Amino acid sequence: MKKNTFITLFIGVHIMLIFLQVHKHTLFIKNNYQQQAYEKKRAQLIEQKQLLTQELHTLKDRETIKQFAYNTLNMRPYKLSQIHKLPIHHDQ
Repeated sequence: MKKNTFITLFIGVHIMLIFLQVHKHTLFIKNNYQQQAYEKKRAQLIEQKQLLTQELHTLKDRETIKQFAYNTLNMRPYKLSQIHKLPIHHDQ
């Protein structure tokens, strides 16, 4: 009787260990897939950061600002002869 109980218990524990091993392997594969997805997203974000940094440097460029002011805002530089001094009145 004890021999049958031991064999049943022995087989039951081994079956449970097999299922735990399969479960561990499944979690390992799932985590690897998630890690790959995160690494891909990180690479995309690094590339996007580089593009945005390059665009920022382009927009900060003095010549780009000047062209934007000329073309979009229709601004022109003042000549010194166009500047007039306004008199200051002091009320006393």
